[in-house]
Amino acid sequence: MSALLWWLIPIGATLLALAWAASRNRPRRSVGTHESLGDMARFRAAMRKPMPAEQPPPARPRPPARRPAASSRPRRPASASRSASERRRNHA
Repeated sequence: MSALLWWLIPIGATLLALAWAASRNRPRRSVGTHESLGDMARFRAAMRKPMPAEQPPPARPRPPARRPAASSRPRRPASASRSASERRRNHA
């Protein structure tokens, strides 16, 4: 019986959501003739207006290039980074 009571919560929430969606999507009341003719006249006037001239977007300044930070330790040549045994093997 307790499981049945727990099912009432999602079923009730679903029914409330369906009722809310139905009330939000109902057809609007009809508009009077004078109102619709005025809306149409405003729409036609807006469509008659010329479009503004297309302008290129303003150029944005480029940020300065970032340089890698100088390390405090000097770099060793590639040959110095190999171990002594590798150097002996390569030269022998």
